[in-house]
Amino acid sequence: MRERAKVAARPELRTYAETKRRREAVAAHRATVGDWCPGVPELGRPAHPSARLQADHVVEVAAGGPEAGPLVVRCGPCNSARSANVRRPLSALGTATPRPSKFATHTGGDGPAVA
Repeated sequence: MRERAKVAARPELRTYAETKRRREAVAAHRATVGDWCPGVPELGRPAHPSARLQADHVVEVAAGGPEAGPLVVRCGPCNSARSANVRRPLSALGTATPRPSKFATHTGGDGPAVA
């Protein structure tokens, strides 16, 4: 459902040429390395065997990367973890108002705790 909404918002995202480019990237990766996901070292996810490979942008389009930019091949779970890690800081820059903290914070000195 989320994928459909994403494609509806940006129809150029899933053109035949883009789908073919991603499929070729996965095929080239399999021909070179086999069914092996490089993991996401920056998130502590090591390389591992996986047949669920997919291609995605090296620099996420949501983070300002070009639509036709270079691709990286990872398994679905690693790709999702990496994308979620990229979206989290971007959503903090959005229009949403920050939630007040549930925990008391100390203002310093002998002043009162502010919630």
